[in-house]
This record gives sequence, structure tokens and C-alpha cells, in this order.
Amino acid sequence: GGVGKTTLAKAIYNRIFRQFGGSCFLSNVRSKAEELGLVKLQEQLLCQILKTNEFEVDSVAEGVNLIKARLGSHKVLIVLDDVDHRSQLESLTRERSWFGSGSVIIITTRDEHLLYGLTTSEIYQAKLLNINEAQQLFSRHTFNRFSPPQEYIELAQNIIKYSGGLPLTLVTLGSHMQGRSIEEWRYEFKKLKAIPHCEIQKILQISFDGLDDNTQGVFLDIACF
Repeated sequence: GGVGKTTLAKAIYNRIFRQFGGSCFLSNVRSKAEELGLVKLQEQLLCQILKTNEFEVDSVAEGVNLIKARLGSHKVLIVLDDVDHRSQLESLTRERSWFGSGSVIIITTRDEHLLYGLTTSEIYQAKLLNINEAQQLFSRHTFNRFSPPQEYIELAQNIIKYSGGLPLTLVTLGSHMQGRSIEEWRYEFKKLKAIPHCEIQKILQISFDGLDDNTQGVFLDIACF
């Protein structure tokens, strides 16, 4: 993870949701399915789209029937964020025919194989940021500007290079470095270099808890169908 696909999906959602009769952004499907169960996710989907709290689903099968019955004539926009198991798709958005004409479903997942066999119109795989984009993102979260001050340029470039162009890493490290002195930067970068690049996820733990849920939940793949 770390490429920024949840952020992208949220941006798309915010831009186009008014074009639909109903919409739902289900965040952190993986963790919520484990914690709350698929039935609760079905209830959330129905309640958000139909703007009501009246649904109480007793089983996944009942939830599927309710989704088909109540949403079959609605043009909807649905985002399923952080899907990690086929059962989540099967219980929430298995068939395009469940929803009205013109509906759009966006899925973010780390596992592209989950998308195989779906009636997807497009699969988008994110690319890493180039050096200029990475510098702007890092500097924006560190210095509240799009380039580092002269005295920080070399250290900033080292950190940006180490990030590998991953937006989440840049945002996390940028926020972590904000307001620190040159000496503190050198000390923090020394700690970073001690972490093998193949274990880059450890970097995120430095100040991961300070990020919002949308930024934490970034993924490798996004599919629209």
C-alpha cells in the first residue's frame, strides 16, 4: 500500500456523487467486515444510499435480497474501500444488475486478483510520484510550501529519494519532520536509513497514528465497473 488510491477514490467520489440518485462510500471494508460482519456493511450500504436508519438485516442472504429489491431502480455511486476478500464483493455489489442503469461502483484493493471475473470496465493501477511531484507533496506537509528552504534541500532530497515516491510515506514523514531543526532532521534520517527499504511499512509507523482514516487506507488498485 501507500500509493494513494483511497485518496483518489475519495476525490472521485466527492466530485461526481451529486450526479447519482444515491451514493455510499464504505471505508475500510476489510477491517469493518472482520470487526462488524458483512451484515452490518449491507445495512450501512442501504442506509447511506436511501438516507434512512430503518434497515435491520438478519443474514447476508437477506441483505443481498434487500439490496437488489431496494436499489435495483436507483442510479447509484458506490465505493468499496479496502476490499480483501471475494465474499465482501459477493455480499455488497456482486452483479451490475443489482443497481439501476448508469450506476458506478469503485473498488480499492491490494489484491488485483479479486477483480478478475467481475464485469469491470476498467482497472487502474497507480504509479509512483515523479521527483518533482514527490518534492511538492513532501514540502507541502513539512513546510507548508511547495519546495524546501535552501538549508533543508539536501536532507529533504535524501528523504524523498528514500521514500521511493510513495505518497503515504511522503505525507507521513513530512508531517513527522515539520517544525524540527536541521540537527533533528539528521538524527531522524539516520534512524530511517537503519530501516531496510524492503520494510518500508515500518517507516509509516513513525507518525502513522496522526493521519486521518482516508490517508491510512491507501491501496494499490482501483476498479470501476
